[in-house]
Amino acid sequence: MPMPTLTAPKLVSSRDQARELTESLPADLTGAVVVVDCAALQASTPSFVDELVKVVLVERNAKLLRLVSAREPTAELARRAAAVRQVADRLRIDQAPSVVSEGAG
Repeated sequence: MPMPTLTAPKLVSSRDQARELTESLPADLTGAVVVVDCAALQASTPSFVDELVKVVLVERNAKLLRLVSAREPTAELARRAAAVRQVADRLRIDQAPSVVSEGAG
């Protein structure tokens, strides 16, 4: 089975957005690794991240959910959601490199 890759938008805030992001995936993801490219994602909420974890790992039973280029706040939300849903062993996070903010001007 090919590795489905989803691209997260810049801002996400709701469970509905998580459902929209995953609607193209098969109903049964048994054995699949689902990759979510978080490079553009600047802000996420606990409800979005929890729903993403729930849909991919719990409802559709993916082997692995891999978040690529995830910023630390999103990574932490994902770790918490996976722990609560008892699927932490099926979550992988490749974090974005730390960005050092230079003074604007």
